[in-house]
Amino acid sequence: MKFSWYLNRLRKMGPAEVVKRLAESINIYYSRIKYQNAYLWPYKRFSPEGVSIKLHVLPGCLLMNDWKEYRIYNCHFDLTKRLDWYFTDRNNSRWPECHYSKINYRPGNPYGDIRINWELNRLQFLPVMAVADEDLAKSILKDWMTNNLFVHGPAYLASMEVALRWLSIYRAACLFKQPLSKEFELDLTGLAVASGKFIESRLSTHSSAGNHLVVEAVGLFWIGKALEGSRIGNLWTSKARNILKVQVPGQINPDGSNKEQSFWYLGFVLDALFHYFLLEDQKMIPLEVKNCVEKMLEYIHDLTLSNGSFPDYGDRDDGFVFRTHGNYDESPFPGLLSIGAFFFNRPQWNWDTQQSKDCLFFWTNRSGEIAKVAEDRHSQSELSLQPKVNVFKDSGMTLMKWDKGRLLFKHSRLGLGNTCGHGHADALSVLFYWRDVPVLIDLGSGQYNGDQAIRNFFRSTIAHNTVEVGGKNQAKILGPFLWEESYETTLKEVGETPSLHAEACHNGYMKAFSVLHSRRVEWPSYHQVKILDSFHGGEHLPLRGAFHLGRCRTVHRNGQIVEVDFEDFLFCMCFPAEFSLEIYYGSEAPFMGWRSSVYGRWEPIHSIVFNAKVKKNYKYEISFTIKE
Repeated sequence: MKFSWYLNRLRKMGPAEVVKRLAESINIYYSRIKYQNAYLWPYKRFSPEGVSIKLHVLPGCLLMNDWKEYRIYNCHFDLTKRLDWYFTDRNNSRWPECHYSKINYRPGNPYGDIRINWELNRLQFLPVMAVADEDLAKSILKDWMTNNLFVHGPAYLASMEVALRWLSIYRAACLFKQPLSKEFELDLTGLAVASGKFIESRLSTHSSAGNHLVVEAVGLFWIGKALEGSRIGNLWTSKARNILKVQVPGQINPDGSNKEQSFWYLGFVLDALFHYFLLEDQKMIPLEVKNCVEKMLEYIHDLTLSNGSFPDYGDRDDGFVFRTHGNYDESPFPGLLSIGAFFFNRPQWNWDTQQSKDCLFFWTNRSGEIAKVAEDRHSQSELSLQPKVNVFKDSGMTLMKWDKGRLLFKHSRLGLGNTCGHGHADALSVLFYWRDVPVLIDLGSGQYNGDQAIRNFFRSTIAHNTVEVGGKNQAKILGPFLWEESYETTLKEVGETPSLHAEACHNGYMKAFSVLHSRRVEWPSYHQVKILDSFHGGEHLPLRGAFHLGRCRTVHRNGQIVEVDFEDFLFCMCFPAEFSLEIYYGSEAPFMGWRSSVYGRWEPIHSIVFNAKVKKNYKYEISFTIKE
């Protein structure tokens, strides 16, 4: 990382965090000395005398997977053969097996994107494998412990990774039918203690508190429950409960959205909290945590389409706490909603897809569906014959529905806290769907730790359906997960009469150009939408905006009209006469016309980019028309 990044990161820290980071650095340096000969520290050595692992009764069922062709991101693994836990996605390269603090995993490292290696080391296939092939699951787990010595290798680079791995390991161990050998039990007990100490010493607190801290707390809770009855186990259980009691209401808005401004990470945190529910005494769950989870489910239910599509705003790395299979192309949100239907007795959230059935079956051991309510289970798929608007004030989202259409207008801040790490510069972006088909889309995240030009593009303003002024993003990027500061947004007006409408503004360009961008969305008839942008202040500045299209058959331009064929309907876009238009499809120079459908991979799509000049109090209108 550049020296400037360290300075910018330091600016985000208060005195307490600086002290905490210094103490961490000292402990890390001490561990390099203490554990320099890792082979002297097998996991069984961490097992305290008189403490043994306790296996809880957990639900699980037989689900079939092809273990010889198991997919992890874009890689396929034969899990029946010995795995290389240090693999990279680059040829003739492996991550070092040294102490984790010596490993360069930041952007520009010689090994590749660490996130891809972490996905394998999370062992998320183990719980399902434990039921389907217990011997194979045990052999993989033993091999992992043999070849991943304590605090050595990429698997120990982040405490969240240690927490996620323990959730997989312990869930699998609880599902084994055959008793554990004394030696294996001793190793698992030692692994639990070692993992708990590691997580506790490197909790993602202060300015780093986000989804990582919630997952770390859940992992620490599971370790505490595995060591239930011991002093250290009880301490970790209590500490985890206290963290969750503070962090869940602190990170989740009252409307159920997350302050990180990432729909994917909202699901990730929800999955982690379901694991907390799974092992916790229901009487011990704080009411505020339970209420937050129910609100999260309501929010996800409202924004998820009937085919499982979801608004892909903010960062997304396709990571999850538990997977029933290695299919990264299928939306996980129907499965989460089905689990939520079980926990909260809300059958209207239950889904009928195979993936959601598998999830529900594994979590409950129930093969039948939850009893349905009288109305259609997918209330969100019903046609809104009358125009409706729903404002999620805390998240900064306005959802409009009419006939076969759905429109999401984003007027949210950039992200959580002063780092805004997982946020994207997408103020006043518009997402649009017709017949559950994504028409105007978010482009996803690309990847995190590889080419930073790719990372920066996917979270830039021009990569969203909004407007860039003066050739700059709405906020300044300082690092892979670091922004200078968030812009402020204001919802000025919203209503259903005389037609659906919402208007908002943001001040992201006030400091640099003294320009305030306002956008008004109007839906005057079910087949027509209008976008009205206005810019107050500033003159002679370049203006560049974009609309990114979902998968379609053809895109045809006739003057200022662009006609998009989505097979069952046409989507027509009419631009002002003074705009210059360009249509990109998988362009490398400039990098434009790409969508990241899975982390680490992107595919070509059509992007319409328009250019103009900001004049004094400049205004224009863009209209969309649906033809069926």
